[in-house]
Amino acid sequence: MMGNTSEPDPCEGNPDCQQALAELYSFLDGELTVQKRTVIRTHLDLCSPCGDRYTFETELRQVVSMRCQEKVPDALRARIAAALQAELER
Repeated sequence: MMGNTSEPDPCEGNPDCQQALAELYSFLDGELTVQKRTVIRTHLDLCSPCGDRYTFETELRQVVSMRCQEKVPDALRARIAAALQAELER
């Protein structure tokens, strides 16, 4: 289980795992080439510890996204838009 220091990390020392985990956030953000995405997706599908980490990060992002939404007041939006427009006109 992740975070449990008494169990050895099954991915430690595995270069495929290290590469997949090093690029996990880029993978989640859609910042990789199709070829790299395919390689990492295949690894995540075949390696359950890495797949578990992917699932955790995906779920964490969903929770943060749902919980961290604030409505910006319309007046503030208008002031920002006006300031940006004024800056563009300079």
